[in-house]
Amino acid sequence: MKTTFTLYVISFTFFSSTIYAQVGIKTVSTHWTSGVTTTYSGTGATGNASSGFSGNTYNYRYGAIVTTPNNTELLDSFVTNLNQTFRFTGATVVKFRRVDNAFVTGLRKSLWFQQNSATTINPGATMSLVPPYDDSLERIFSVGQVFNIGIDNNFENSDVTNNNNIERVDYIVPGGVTATDGTKAGFAVFDRGAGLAHDSFYIAAIKTLDGSGNPDSYYNALLVLPGSYGNMAVTNIPYLILRKNPADAHLLMMNNSTSQQRDGTLVTFSNLGVANGSKIYGYSLFASDLPSTAAANLVDYTNTTYFPTSTAPSGGGLDQVAITGVWVTNASGVVLSDWGEELSARVSGGEVWLSWQLKTTDGLEEVTVERSGNGVDFIPLINDHSPRVGLQADFDAHPLPGTGYYRLKLVDNNGAVAAYSNICPVTVGVTATASFSIYSNPVMSGSFTLVAQGLKNEAYGLQVVDVNGREVVRRQLMGAPSLSTVVDLPGGLPPGVYMVKLADKNGVSAMVREMMVE
Repeated sequence: MKTTFTLYVISFTFFSSTIYAQVGIKTVSTHWTSGVTTTYSGTGATGNASSGFSGNTYNYRYGAIVTTPNNTELLDSFVTNLNQTFRFTGATVVKFRRVDNAFVTGLRKSLWFQQNSATTINPGATMSLVPPYDDSLERIFSVGQVFNIGIDNNFENSDVTNNNNIERVDYIVPGGVTATDGTKAGFAVFDRGAGLAHDSFYIAAIKTLDGSGNPDSYYNALLVLPGSYGNMAVTNIPYLILRKNPADAHLLMMNNSTSQQRDGTLVTFSNLGVANGSKIYGYSLFASDLPSTAAANLVDYTNTTYFPTSTAPSGGGLDQVAITGVWVTNASGVVLSDWGEELSARVSGGEVWLSWQLKTTDGLEEVTVERSGNGVDFIPLINDHSPRVGLQADFDAHPLPGTGYYRLKLVDNNGAVAAYSNICPVTVGVTATASFSIYSNPVMSGSFTLVAQGLKNEAYGLQVVDVNGREVVRRQLMGAPSLSTVVDLPGGLPPGVYMVKLADKNGVSAMVREMMVE
């Protein structure tokens, strides 16, 4: 089931661009998945700060509405004032960095879960929590799209409220990510809280990783203030906060029933000072009292000079929704490079030879070589439905005249774009002739894509005939140096061999291709 929340009145305000350079999120689109139900009995949360419930016993039930079957809400996309924005597929490693303080030591986990209804939990009663049970911060946040679970009071070190010993959170893209337009790619942070009163935090792009895959250098940190969030009253949900100390067997209740919104902000690569075309390796979040924003002071989170262990935000700390990863308004300008080495191209005998290397094919359905005449608008040229690990090569026998641009598009098992390669320009010194190809061939879906290169900017006639010369398709199309168009075949067309003809405006047959229909 897909759900779209729409806010008809934009209730955030743009102030100085140096302060509110980020953009608030106005609407979100989500869907639900199901999971297992877990039940257990236990006390309220233990440890300092006290929950006040530790002397009582409660019944805990997770996956409360699994029979619907809806319990884990996943964020698909959102809308800012820029455009609709989607999560870009790619591996992300999430690490919560800890330094023990006066009140919290060890692996404390403080999470909030959506409650089935806003019901006060009395001693001995059962609390019904919507998502399935999970007490791993790293695992929950690594999914990158979970919208009804989050961490409570991140970076809060004092004992006046729910607290922890986390000083930095890393969202690492091991192979790096590059954007050709840094205004169209960024990182989304959502906070659970009251509308227009969300928590501040610092964020910085990771410039390099060390040999162990941890952040080794940064760009300067950017402060994100409450005015950068959207205000989506429709995302208000009832929730419970739960805590698990190292000695506890399960998460235990820290607060009683409360309801709040889930609002977000998009921080773009450009906001973070990353130049177009520069590779970064993710981002890190820091507390709002970070004493130095200089990149040189962001690496060592164990240094209490730059990462104080007595952080006490007035709002209680960032209540992050488990949304992570790279979010884009235009996926064609973003490259995730953990899939393989860069695409390379060279000219030989009037042809363009292409080579690339894949490090992994896990989750990949196909790899397509795409070509463009302007470096922006790409069309498919070569398709591989059985990608394999290792060095691979292919060639373009009819390259564009002048400069052409090539890239790889990797598609995952769900049909989504998993990654793009770098864009590789090639200049051919000879005049290329017009050509076209059929994609895919044999045709099994009732339509095919005609991909043409080198056509003039004038009308062309397209004709499909059977082996007896009987016409089954006739249509007109406008030529262009690079052209891709879908051609629908009539229903019930018998399997067999057909000829596709492309003729210029004078009716002279320009090109003919054989096509098999199955």
